[in-house]
Amino acid sequence: MTGRGRQAVRAVAILDLAMTLPLAVPVLGERWLALLLSGFGLLGDASALLPLSMAAVVGCHLSGVLGALWNGIRVWRPEPWLAATDAVGRIVVAVLLLYLLLGRGAPPALAIFVATELVGAAIAGAALRRR
Repeated sequence: MTGRGRQAVRAVAILDLAMTLPLAVPVLGERWLALLLSGFGLLGDASALLPLSMAAVVGCHLSGVLGALWNGIRVWRPEPWLAATDAVGRIVVAVLLLYLLLGRGAPPALAIFVATELVGAAIAGAALRRR
């Protein structure tokens, strides 16, 4: 992967870190998740999603910790194998989100995240092709 490819992978990881780290913080995580699920308030009042169930709070914080760790590693070491793994994971997440949107009535804001996951996968793929 070229220096430019590493910079692109690192930039996406920094953005992802900014989005996932708040999920790991008690109280803030719940509010951040409600804001994300409301499309930053564009698709409804974020406070209408609160309070979250305890299962949702646990999932929120666990995913926040895991997301922050994964994204922190990609910021620190934007290696080709991490970029490839990230691209595959993003495609799987996009498919899961589509399933939830189309088959389970998930909040429409998740469509935004389908797009961001696919864009992130495309950026990682482009960075890997520059090798």
